[in-house]
Amino acid sequence: MIFHSIGNQSKKMTFWNKVTLALWIIIGFSLLSFFTFTFFIIAFVVGIIIFILRLFLKTRPPFKNTQQTNTNPFANQRNRSNNPKDSDIIDI
Repeated sequence: MIFHSIGNQSKKMTFWNKVTLALWIIIGFSLLSFFTFTFFIIAFVVGIIIFILRLFLKTRPPFKNTQQTNTNPFANQRNRSNNPKDSDIIDI
């Protein structure tokens, strides 16, 4: 495609124009791959750090929102009845 003339022009692309076009394409792809690889490495390192922190910090207490349990009217309701004869009935 680069050997064809553009439109009705009789001028062909010079060799120097072809070389610079190829160089700019190579430079563009190399910059794109460099930044893509850099972002991948940063995300990979952050993922490893988060994994290691979760692995070693398992002893922290679970999060409990006391304000929500005080205002929630459904916090103390149970789904099971106290009657042992009702244990065979499946409620859907």
